[in-house]
Amino acid sequence: MPTLTMQSIADLTRVQRGVVSMWRTRFAGTPHPFPPSLSEDELLFDAQQVAAWLEASGKGNNPEAPLEVLLHSSQFEELRGDPETASVLFLLHDLVGGPLTEVRPEDVREALAHRTSELLIPQHRLEGLWARAELLSAVDELAEAAFSGRALLDRLAGSFSRPRGPWAREALTAPGIALVVEILRGLLELAPRRLDPQDPGALLLATELALALEDEDQPRYGVDLSADMAAESWAALRMLAAHAGTDHVVDREAGAEEPHLALHHGPAAEDPVELYDRIESMLLDLGPSDFAMVIGPSELLLDPLRQEAHRAARSRLLLPRPESPAPLRYAARLPKGLSRFGGRRRLAMWVFGTAAPHAGTDWTVYGEHADTALDASSRAALAADVAAALAGGTSLTAHAFLRSTRLATGALLRRPDLLLSPQSGPPRSGGESLARLWELDDGSLSQTLALRATEENRTDPTLSWAQALNGLAREVRGTRLPSQVIRAPAAGSVAVIGPEEVRDPSRLGQRAVDRLVLEQTVPRSILTLPGDVVFTAEGGAAAVVDTAGGHLLQAPARVLRCLTGPHASRVLHPRVVAADIAAQEGRDRRTWRLRTIPAEALPALDAVGPLLEDRRAELRRQLDSLDQLEDELIQAVAAGTLAATLTTPEKEN
Repeated sequence: MPTLTMQSIADLTRVQRGVVSMWRTRFAGTPHPFPPSLSEDELLFDAQQVAAWLEASGKGNNPEAPLEVLLHSSQFEELRGDPETASVLFLLHDLVGGPLTEVRPEDVREALAHRTSELLIPQHRLEGLWARAELLSAVDELAEAAFSGRALLDRLAGSFSRPRGPWAREALTAPGIALVVEILRGLLELAPRRLDPQDPGALLLATELALALEDEDQPRYGVDLSADMAAESWAALRMLAAHAGTDHVVDREAGAEEPHLALHHGPAAEDPVELYDRIESMLLDLGPSDFAMVIGPSELLLDPLRQEAHRAARSRLLLPRPESPAPLRYAARLPKGLSRFGGRRRLAMWVFGTAAPHAGTDWTVYGEHADTALDASSRAALAADVAAALAGGTSLTAHAFLRSTRLATGALLRRPDLLLSPQSGPPRSGGESLARLWELDDGSLSQTLALRATEENRTDPTLSWAQALNGLAREVRGTRLPSQVIRAPAAGSVAVIGPEEVRDPSRLGQRAVDRLVLEQTVPRSILTLPGDVVFTAEGGAAAVVDTAGGHLLQAPARVLRCLTGPHASRVLHPRVVAADIAAQEGRDRRTWRLRTIPAEALPALDAVGPLLEDRRAELRRQLDSLDQLEDELIQAVAAGTLAATLTTPEKEN
């Protein structure tokens, strides 16, 4: 007898488990009480009784719940425990197109002749399966509840990524699945290619793609058909066969010459060298028309690697060589929130391929999408970026990349890490910058600095947030202050600097805390030092330089305190850091890039900074005076206290 648990009833009706408990108590004395539990030891309920109660009461958020009750019952769970047998019978039901109890094994063999691989449906097992009448009847009942055997295969494959399921580590969130499916769809539209999943994680993504595509748009799927494959992988292959057709699931060794897209998805990889070896083996099998797509942990694909052996293995894998048929064409850190059970795990992507011969070869498009939204338009734009990078040629100049930039492959891959911010514009030479400064300067710089253009090649002056904290700066957290202790400034108080003051520096000095109260409530408070960069990421990045210091730092605002080592060739400057932080587009500090300056340029920037600030303050005062002039004129004329007429200029003789 099929039974349901409290949680399965909640899943069936699409409500929280507590709602089911409420139904049991609230409807106890009504004409339609909730069905009683079948056991005193555990809460189990008869599936048919629950279906009848849902039909009579209409409760829940799933109108089809009375019809789908068996799909959440112990009957399906028992079949799910043997995915090999279940997937074979589900696929057979889909191919036969009717109840299995009404056909004979020989009829099935005739229907399967020349349609499928012996490994997909082992025909020697048919006699044994047909001897289990109860099993066939259970499959028929489940197929009727799901409306098809294909839907049962979809449900079976989807259960592998449940919590504590065999593929839980590889599971992505719904927005993450939508993003990857969009990218795969775009790559397959460039030219028809066979999709070759390389591992269980990639096979999981292939099943999601099959669910998203119409039957006529399904690609061929190339897999390593071996008898020692896990039962879950076989079940997923049978699901693909139900969607694309049994002749579309092929042994990739038999079709080695067919253009294909190799897919690797290993978000929980632990051994970097093993991961790089697997990817290298996949790349060596690529031909001139093949693509490869890798999704893995950002710390192994893009982030700085601590061990020299790991850095060497990654460089050896990525650096172009004569025998490399498919160089790295696209590299990106993917948006956060993709991993379903990975917590704060961050994912990145590599895409390899060879574009048209006339398009050149030495380029890689880098994209920084860690803070990109996961809405439909952003997913489509990111997928278009990847497709343009693979197409090459005029696509690289005609396409409007989303937070991506084209770089020389060698220049990118020889970096210690592959993280960088796309440049906002084309770099200027020293002469161009000098001419631009002469055009803009009103005397503020020429009287203080001697500037000249250098012949040095332009270098990337930026570094990541993590690198900045490795000796060049220190991050200081703010103090969480109770709102009741913040008052107006008074004698014996200390001014507060928090997110409000960072976003509007003119408000600095309007809030304060009495020092005695501060010592009683928050004894370990943090005060700023002159030159501290106070920043916040809440509601968008913003930063300001606290030139005076001595302010009480209120969380969630933080301080980045620039350090100047005696032997550092390049350092961080507070004004430059504040400008860089304010220009960041996302909240994730791991994606931020900060510009460094040569240490010998510090005295010049320190000297010119106050002059520019004084000049800026003078211009603000002039603007304020103009605003007051206009307001006073309008108010007086409107009130009639002044009469205003145009003066007629006198003609000169």
